[in-house]
Amino acid sequence: MDKNSVVDALLDSLKAELNNAVAASQDAADYAVNEEARAESKWDTQGLEASYLAAGQAEQARQWAESIEILERSRKELLAENSKIALGAVVHCEILGEEERFFVAPVAGGQVLEVNEATLTVLTPQSPLATRMWGMKAGQDFTLANGGTARILDIA
Repeated sequence: MDKNSVVDALLDSLKAELNNAVAASQDAADYAVNEEARAESKWDTQGLEASYLAAGQAEQARQWAESIEILERSRKELLAENSKIALGAVVHCEILGEEERFFVAPVAGGQVLEVNEATLTVLTPQSPLATRMWGMKAGQDFTLANGGTARILDIA
């Protein structure tokens, strides 16, 4: 699998998340200062709640932007060849009889990518699954948190 395509797909996914968070923050901020959000009584907190939502969405946008920056700075490391599970590894596993593919990245754990008709889930090194596999090579077995077994089929 072309790791350049994987990194590009992850960056595209994060940029879409960033755009969504920025738009949501702007919508909430616009509503917070809108005439409709003006308090009609001391118990009416609609405008205040919208401002809190806008701040939360802006913080989420900041985190997405930071993740994009980290990925762009890490690109060379992520594209390096891997013979064992480390940052940048594309991992093909058999887990409880099902084949799964993962991409180990410094950020964006849980993102699901479609690349060349394959589905990959992003793992960060801190994730429970990545910590169980870290440093292993193709052909090795490992135990899942639920006691099940898994096998690393291939690493790119």
